[in-house]
Amino acid sequence: MEAVFHAVNPWWEGRPVQSGVTRAAYTDRLLSQVDRRAIEILVGSRRVGKTTLLKQVVSGLLAGGASAHDLCYLPLDHPALSRTPISEHLKTFRRLFDHPRDRRLVLFLDEVQDSPDWQNELKAIYDTESLKFYCSGSSATLITRQGDKLTGRALTTVVSPLSFPEFLDFRGGRPSLADDHRYERLADDYLQTGGYPEHVLSPQPEYLPELLNGILARDLVRLYPIKKPAALRDLFGLVAASVGHRTSFNRLAKVLGLSLDTAKEYLGYLEAAWLTAPLAKWSESHSDRVYAQKKLYLLDPGFKTICTGSGDEGARAENAVFVALHQRGLHAGYFAESEREVDFVLGTPTSPLPIEVKLLDRVDPTDRRLAGLALFARRYPKARRALLITRTAQANVPFHGMELQAVPLWRFLLEPERYVAG
Repeated sequence: MEAVFHAVNPWWEGRPVQSGVTRAAYTDRLLSQVDRRAIEILVGSRRVGKTTLLKQVVSGLLAGGASAHDLCYLPLDHPALSRTPISEHLKTFRRLFDHPRDRRLVLFLDEVQDSPDWQNELKAIYDTESLKFYCSGSSATLITRQGDKLTGRALTTVVSPLSFPEFLDFRGGRPSLADDHRYERLADDYLQTGGYPEHVLSPQPEYLPELLNGILARDLVRLYPIKKPAALRDLFGLVAASVGHRTSFNRLAKVLGLSLDTAKEYLGYLEAAWLTAPLAKWSESHSDRVYAQKKLYLLDPGFKTICTGSGDEGARAENAVFVALHQRGLHAGYFAESEREVDFVLGTPTSPLPIEVKLLDRVDPTDRRLAGLALFARRYPKARRALLITRTAQANVPFHGMELQAVPLWRFLLEPERYVAG
């Protein structure tokens, strides 16, 4: 057991931490919270980089002057560690370095759900001792099994696949803005490759299909009462094919040969695994927001491409815009009246921001493809500005009493906050 502890904590012997490319958006916040008592729990889909983030926090604490012997990382899915309670691991750690009980230590528990009775173990330690915990694990498992045992004690961070700016970091950094053609190519590469860190660093054609199969055929089937695994895979494919369209649960159930309740349950499993997310209707009516048809999106652009190919450019771009909004907690809805729609709307009816994704190379305010925006402008005359996400067009033009700001997809993905804030 002690040999395993030393093997997974190389910094105890002065060896470097293998922590990969830093994701500062996460590590800066996690490091700033080291003095807070809360149990930090990182959740997210398989292979999204949770383990690497834990090690980046270790590296950051060491760089900040923390004692190497005060930091202990434990992969609790390791065969030699998984059957032992967390409290026993803590005793072993203290015995290794003769730590007194009142010494404040930092424990990093990877795949924490594989440890026996982990919720009660963490609760008991939290309530009686002064330690800092950073944990990671399967999001679906944590959500379904955590219950209320850690309420008030744990703070959850959702780890998403790489955003476009992070994708650029992993590909060697941002080019000069003067080389906009390179950004166009990189944005297309992002939509093709997606944001799973290992795949971005070393793309392999079999990586995403195997990852998806692992999540659907092993993780979810093991966790939930899924009687038709093939239907779950088919459902994911239908979601990928329907990106950008209003979705009828009844239609999905009928196509898959499932009951309506089962189809809804299976969609819930895909959401719990951080594979998909819904978009509700943007409306002043609460009933509309709750009961109107939803749109469904994939939470990684690469999955869209492997499911439907690289030719579905408009839907792939729309999915990438949804991912950018979702990752930044920008809550949107879609506008629809009859057959006319606006892809995303942010804000309130008194100050809305409509966002339409059309891969255009020039802006023509009379273009019939902008009919949804035109209708929105008439319905909500207080809207002062609209965003049009294009392929290459960039302009600001008057449009039905609003300013229509056209911006290339790569520019929006690079700085969504800038364009959303105006």
